[in-house]
Amino acid sequence: MTEIKYPLPAAATAFVILLSVLVSACGFQLRGGVELPPMLRVTLLQSGNPWTGIAAALRIELESAGSRITTDAGEATAILTLVSERSLQRVLSVGRSGRASEYELFEEVTFALRDSEGRELLKPQTLSQTRDMVFDENQLLGKVSETDKLREQMRRSLARQIITRIRTGLQAHEPVAP
Repeated sequence: MTEIKYPLPAAATAFVILLSVLVSACGFQLRGGVELPPMLRVTLLQSGNPWTGIAAALRIELESAGSRITTDAGEATAILTLVSERSLQRVLSVGRSGRASEYELFEEVTFALRDSEGRELLKPQTLSQTRDMVFDENQLLGKVSETDKLREQMRRSLARQIITRIRTGLQAHEPVAP
């Protein structure tokens, strides 16, 4: 009979179990999937440009949470409208040479939600995010890539915030069972 060998000694296994218990005891959880309200089962996403910016990030978040994005208003259970999107960059500080040394990135979205019959479920709400970025002109290519990554992170975060606001707003309007 062959002997089964475990890759970790007993002390290491005990340490991993203890660490898991401590981490879960403090309330830490991995961010799981977003739970969508049934209203968003089939969503019509209206935007000036639905394939870029916050609209694209929102599409990805909704689909990964189980929503089906449609272009047909007749089959939609909810109509999510991105009323406006803004993406700005402004100079925060300049160096001795008079060139920008720090920028502020700004993303803003205004959204509203209606049901399939056009009734307003959530009035237009505006969310925004800002990030500061140090700029070094000697590392121009790296900073352009960093800017793109920061903007994408901000857009994904705004998309998750939109879903959270919708979930919270719809729960507030649900009738309480007796």
